[in-house]
Amino acid sequence: MPLPSAAELDSLLTGRLGCDPIDAAAVAAARPDPDADPELWWVMERCYRHLLADMGGIEMLLWPQLPDKWGATGRFVHLYALLAAIPETLAYNRSRGIEDEITWATLSNVAEKLRLNRARFGVPGLEVAHWFTLHFRGAIHRLGRLEFAPERAGEGFPDVDAGDLVLGVHIPQDGGPMSPDACAASIAWAREFFPHHFGDRFASRPLFVCSSWLLDPKLAEVLRPDANIVAFQKLFELLPAGEDASELGEKDVLRFVFDQVGDTDLASLPRDSTLRRVLAEGFAEPRGWQVRTGWFR
Repeated sequence: MPLPSAAELDSLLTGRLGCDPIDAAAVAAARPDPDADPELWWVMERCYRHLLADMGGIEMLLWPQLPDKWGATGRFVHLYALLAAIPETLAYNRSRGIEDEITWATLSNVAEKLRLNRARFGVPGLEVAHWFTLHFRGAIHRLGRLEFAPERAGEGFPDVDAGDLVLGVHIPQDGGPMSPDACAASIAWAREFFPHHFGDRFASRPLFVCSSWLLDPKLAEVLRPDANIVAFQKLFELLPAGEDASELGEKDVLRFVFDQVGDTDLASLPRDSTLRRVLAEGFAEPRGWQVRTGWFR
């Protein structure tokens, strides 16, 4: 497997991908060895081949979490499979006419998730390696403030059948304020980018879809009318709430806003910003928070 050398790894993680030096050092220390870690090397090699065999595919590859007994190397073995695939990722995107700058901006989301892994679990790792099987297969692209990925439509969207391709909107946590101007610039870029580079998938103006707690209409009732989140919501027409909207919403708010996973003492949630205060207080209300799905053209 073409793993980066120790020198290449430091330049890649802290330079190209912008990782925190703490995380970069943890990744380097956990580098698999085919002789010392033959089972983990076997797993990594097959994940790597899985990526290359489906380069350009739009479905996440659901790699299983490894048991805790494999320690730090087990927590990073999937990341090493992803890093080994970078030359193929760059080659695939270049074949679509996509500049390397966009590829590196997309892959740099790894830095955010490594940092959040430490915040949520107290140890370096990459719990969401399966999410990055999109980034490292050229299936998702960071265009300014937002990320966009082709995905299969569910039921209820206008002018598309279930299973047709739509353009999923994703919001990285490390992109700064979601200002209306920044979001509008990303959306305008995506409207040109995908028909140009993926005309075989989007020959005309795509339907944008998003599923997120950020689309819970209750937020518009408790935030200022000029809040960035309220402006983002106004882009979308909402579908009816799903049966699991509240279960998913509360879980996602805890994870993405408060860095909490598992059992949480809701009364002790920090209220150190307007958004955190509003969200923490909302857990005490009967409905709580919901993940909602919306669309726009």
